[in-house]
Amino acid sequence: MGIIDSINQIIIDFISSSGYLGIFFAMFVEGILTPIPSEIIMPFAGYLASTGRFSLPLVILAGSLGATCGSSVAYGIARALGRPIVQRYGRYIFLDERKMDKADAWFKKWGNWGIMIGHTIPGVRSVISFPAGIFKMDFKRFVLFTFLGASIWNTVLASAGYLLGEYYLEFWQALEGWDIVILVAVVAGVAAYLLYQNRKAKEQKADE
Repeated sequence: MGIIDSINQIIIDFISSSGYLGIFFAMFVEGILTPIPSEIIMPFAGYLASTGRFSLPLVILAGSLGATCGSSVAYGIARALGRPIVQRYGRYIFLDERKMDKADAWFKKWGNWGIMIGHTIPGVRSVISFPAGIFKMDFKRFVLFTFLGASIWNTVLASAGYLLGEYYLEFWQALEGWDIVILVAVVAGVAAYLLYQNRKAKEQKADE
């Protein structure tokens, strides 16, 4: 059994044994920081719904509530600790000053809708809660638009798993043998990015 297959099986077993609460918890953790992306969690939950194990609407609801609660924790951390915490540790979660400046412009342009749209964009959704907290977006509006964005995204992912059914599992099984290559590529990419950010930070300090 390869790495990807093993991870998938762990997720399936966890969600299968703990039900909707497991979906909620997995997406709650994903909402704070993305150790396992929703692109894995929700399609498998949708697949289990296709077998009759779950209800698809409840899968989407549980995932969206979990993502909203997790994102709210990230929002609260950022609001309490402020921009300095991002300046010091943000690079470790791919959130540097340049991205914060872009996020600032994003909120000024799109406002509340920026949160909803951001939660439907891979790569953006995993960090969008931090700038929202730092810029002290109204919490009630943050929760509302986060839930709407998460619901849209989770509906797409869960429905894909539901409609594809066993074909979705066959897709992952077809990656067997490529899992080590994928893992090494991801690790190498992250390492290169962190080295680049570290070097860039040193150059900026030297120029000051």
